This record gives sequence, structure tokens and C-alpha cells, in this order.
Amino acid sequence: MNILKRIALFGSVILMMSCDNNQSLQEYYVHNQGDKEFVAVDLPTSLFANTEKLTEDQKKTLETVKKINILAIPKKQENETKIEAEKTKISNILKDEKYQLLMKFGGGSSKMAVYFTGDDEAVDEIIVYGEDEVRGMGIARVLGDDMNPSDILQLVRSLQKGDIDLDGLEGISKMLSSDQM
Repeated sequence: MNILKRIALFGSVILMMSCDNNQSLQEYYVHNQGDKEFVAVDLPTSLFANTEKLTEDQKKTLETVKKINILAIPKKQENETKIEAEKTKISNILKDEKYQLLMKFGGGSSKMAVYFTGDDEAVDEIIVYGEDEVRGMGIARVLGDDMNPSDILQLVRSLQKGDIDLDGLEGISKMLSSDQM
């Protein structure tokens, strides 16, 4: 009987492992942030917000955003195969029903998709995934607590008006440039 219990336990462990073999975006990020091919950056929202110009509602919205994780692979001739493999991995992760597609857009050699997790009234994570045939690929995770999609949209509009200071992100964009790699 002892051997049967061991076999049953072993079978249960194997079954549990096979049921949860889908990698989450968080696991993907953690797994790849140390890979030399990737550029990984964690940004607190305080880095780029010029809060003096924001309304009280915009400040409240910004407070729901905790940080932004960016993981990118700048394109180089020697890593084209890796980029294609990573695109497939991310595509498979984003097929999980917990990632809800918000919008897709693009043209020419670039495309981008925006996903979210949570529900329409209380978003926990916004995911922006982009591919560019010349620059490479990247994924950004905007993490927060009960983010409201319409409030986030308003915040994006204020970014377009220049109410949010992006000077703090200038170094990040240089790091993601393939010329710097």
C-alpha cells in the first residue's frame, strides 16, 4: 500500500505541474530581466510626473499607478532569431483569458497592442506590447491598484498636452535605442 500512495502522490504532483505550465507575464519578466539581450527597467511614476500642472483628479489617477516595468530587446543582426522566439512566447502568454485586449494599432513595420487585467472598473495592470521590424520589441506593464481605464485615458490626454513631464524618461529611450547597445 505504501508504494501505491507514493505513486498516487507522484501522479498528483505531475498532474498539478502540467495544469499550470502557462507562464504569466510576471514570470516572463522575472525570468528575462537578467538576460543580457534584454533591457529591463522598473520606473516609479514619481520619476516623470510634473504634479504641479495636474488637476486633483489627475493626481488621484496617478496615485493608482504604482510603477511601470519595461522589458525590451533592441534589434541587432545577431539577435533576430531570439526576438522571433520571444514574440512567440509573449503572444502565447497574452492569449490567456486574464489578459483582455483593449486595442491594437500600427502600420508599416510597427504594431502595438494594449491589454489589461482586472475588470472594467478596477484595472490592476495595463500591458503595452510593441514590435518594430527596425527597433526590436518590448513590453511595458503599468502596475497599480484599481486603476480606472477612463481616468487613465484622461491622464494620457494630459500627457499629450504636456502636463506630464517626460524629461525623466529621456535616458530610458536612449537605453532602448539600438545605437546605444
